[in-house]
Amino acid sequence: MKNFHRAVLACTLSFCTAAGAVAPPTFGIEVGNALLCLNQLNSKYFFDYLQAAFGPPYKTEGGAYWFKADSSIWGLQITDVMVNDPSSPADFIGAVVNATPQKVAEAISSSIGIRFTLTDATTYSLRESQAGSKIAYADTKAKIYCAKSKFLVPGKP
Repeated sequence: MKNFHRAVLACTLSFCTAAGAVAPPTFGIEVGNALLCLNQLNSKYFFDYLQAAFGPPYKTEGGAYWFKADSSIWGLQITDVMVNDPSSPADFIGAVVNATPQKVAEAISSSIGIRFTLTDATTYSLRESQAGSKIAYADTKAKIYCAKSKFLVPGKP
């Protein structure tokens, strides 16, 4: 019984339900705006935010911490959210979306009016917004991300 109470407390503190982690009410604004390059990127902030919402990352791969995030933004299902780890040369936040890049671009355009331009018509179907957000294929899904070089930030080596 003591372990049950600890689990309930842990879930309460990290926005969990009995079925698992759910996104906090600010997820669409905080993560959505960052994915669209409309907010400053701060990997420490987003790591802490994602860990509080979804628990510890389930893997570290490709210079990123990966979080399972069964959530939705712009009416689309988000399966994973990633934020750069210290080994990455860029600050970034990204998400894997259960849709094609075209569907993601259309959903964002119809939801908030931001348009994406097709910049690479190869198998990756790379699309980019005016703010610098990118959408590309990630296997059979899409990946949307915003990345900024760490080396262009004053005061960082």
